[in-house]
Amino acid sequence: MFTRSKPILLTLLIVGAFVLGAVPQAWADGTPSGTSIDNTATIDYTVGGVGQTQITSNTASFVVDNRVDLTVTTIDAAIVSVVPGSFNQVLTYSVTNGGNTTQDYSLTAPNSAVGAFGFPETFDATNVRVFVDGNGNGTFELGTDTAVYIDELVMDATITVFVVADIPAGQVDADVASYDLVAQTAQGNGPGAQGADIVADDAGDLDDPAVVQIVFADGAGSADGANDGQHSSLDGYMVITATLNVAKSANVVSDPVNLGVNPKAIPGATMAYTVDIGNTGNAAADNVTIDDTIPANSAFVVNSVVTNPPLGIGVATADYNNGAGWGYIPVAGPDGTDPTVTAVRVTFVSIASAGTAQEIFQVLID
Repeated sequence: MFTRSKPILLTLLIVGAFVLGAVPQAWADGTPSGTSIDNTATIDYTVGGVGQTQITSNTASFVVDNRVDLTVTTIDAAIVSVVPGSFNQVLTYSVTNGGNTTQDYSLTAPNSAVGAFGFPETFDATNVRVFVDGNGNGTFELGTDTAVYIDELVMDATITVFVVADIPAGQVDADVASYDLVAQTAQGNGPGAQGADIVADDAGDLDDPAVVQIVFADGAGSADGANDGQHSSLDGYMVITATLNVAKSANVVSDPVNLGVNPKAIPGATMAYTVDIGNTGNAAADNVTIDDTIPANSAFVVNSVVTNPPLGIGVATADYNNGAGWGYIPVAGPDGTDPTVTAVRVTFVSIASAGTAQEIFQVLID
């Protein structure tokens, strides 16, 4: 009797397994570029209820590509105050390797037409240099921090970078100079050797699973665009100095005829010279010295110097010259003058921002 054979039951079970040289990491953790990811599949099946020999597929492999990503950040919380004529003034930034490859970075600091922290740009500093923090203490140290490029910055690491410049002596209060720190990704070329800049990526090429290709994933910075292998951030200097306004006047105090009632500047009259100083700058002016020459046809009235703030140690001092040098002590003659005094010097220890000072001295007209 003819009997129909039972249909053959074929069951296939496909099991995937990753075979890696290291424990795999998720993309967000930044699997290092060049890591080989290998994948094979095993197939189990039965025929007529009987298990058959397992089949193993070929290995499908690819290498992880280089995701170039970096961030430059301004560390200074506010614009950096400097004084005219100062040297080695420091702007502080950080550079972070947000990619998945150890990289070198070239560093430049172009002057920016856009003022830092919203202030208008007005001048350029001089002797502008860029240095990498050599000992990781976050403070610029001349002679210690000498590297001019970032060497072998590993993934997820951050390093401090300094822009160092000199401030011209002629700058005035509230002048601003601004600088973008630009970090350009370069090849990691081994410790102590600067790698070549990576100026183009492979985003437009077909994927090659056997080659480490480069993909720019950086954002736009203060002086560069997105996806260009660079990043930048803006910082700046603001000049903080004293701005002194000086006004001098001469007034008749008394004369031999009218005494103190509508006196006139006739021979024998006493004249008062007044010097008013106002500081409209943002910094105190220290050791402000006024030298006043006693004019011809007059004689200095001894003990006539008055200052505001008052004369006193640590506030204001007065000195006198008799032609032989400062330090002369005036001696009053019968008319109260010392004709040998040739000049008066008053020194104010400090005039604060928005502060004022005044000097007054008298002479007798010959």
